[in-house]
Amino acid sequence: MAYAAIALAIMGFVVGVMFRFRILLPILLGLLLVSIAFSLSRDLGFLGLVWTVMVAQAIVQASYFLGLLARSLVAASDHMRRVL
Repeated sequence: MAYAAIALAIMGFVVGVMFRFRILLPILLGLLLVSIAFSLSRDLGFLGLVWTVMVAQAIVQASYFLGLLARSLVAASDHMRRVL
């Protein structure tokens, strides 16, 4: 499970650095379907399904935000380098 969380975080960060919000929505929808299928295949029950979906979505969205932040910092430093 830890490797899956790391993979989700890396995926969210890369999507945040490379793409805009329009790309994030289909990825989150696909992640929702995959996490529901994962929970049902593991017989986690309703509460386990809810926790799996919430944690997976939170990891991807938080790392997406960090990717956006990294992209904006790189763009701002590039802009400052051009001004000076």
